Amino acid sequence: MNIGILGAGNVGKILGKGLGMAGHQVVISSRDPLDSNHFSWRQEEGMSVRIASFEEAARFGEVIIVALPWFCLKDVIETIDPAYFKNKTVIDVSNAVHFVNGPRLLLNDTSAGEIVQEMLTDSHVVKTLNTVSDKIMIHPNFNEGSPIMFISGNHTSSKKQVHALLKDIGWSTIVDLGDIRQSRLQESIMLACVISEIQLESPGSAFALLTH
Repeated sequence: MNIGILGAGNVGKILGKGLGMAGHQVVISSRDPLDSNHFSWRQEEGMSVRIASFEEAARFGEVIIVALPWFCLKDVIETIDPAYFKNKTVIDVSNAVHFVNGPRLLLNDTSAGEIVQEMLTDSHVVKTLNTVSDKIMIHPNFNEGSPIMFISGNHTSSKKQVHALLKDIGWSTIVDLGDIRQSRLQESIMLACVISEIQLESPGSAFALLTH
């Protein structure tokens, strides 16, 4: 599958690495695709992924991953021709959060996932991977058991597509929470995980579901 990733930070690069290793064709994008740091990373990791502009990545991808900080997400999406998003699955991994006086969600009556869907009305937005740090986004391995990953979105076929991609990068326990409004729940779970990590001094953690 051709996958375009908007963002060349830690999240974009780790997802590009995982999906590339799984056999997908990946284009990662940046405001400055010619930045030497991107090419150093590609050589160090032995990756064949291409690094391009945001618009090139969106045009390339059958699936598009939005791996951008919340503060610049809207601005970047608005620079891209809407035709390149039309009828495509768009994976949103963003979180609208601030850390003044402790971690807090920025949005009260909506969610980042819902806002991305409102911006991309002709796309099928699926929320996932926002509840963990980039360190464990691919092939999460815990001695205590298998962590859980949630998805939500309005389009059943797109969620099935994302479910398959999550399997490709090592997630074995995946739960569909429902439509895109449930991204509010996912973003709250992210916050609970961050606070738990801080209090327990255990970065790179994830939640799991205990079953009998």
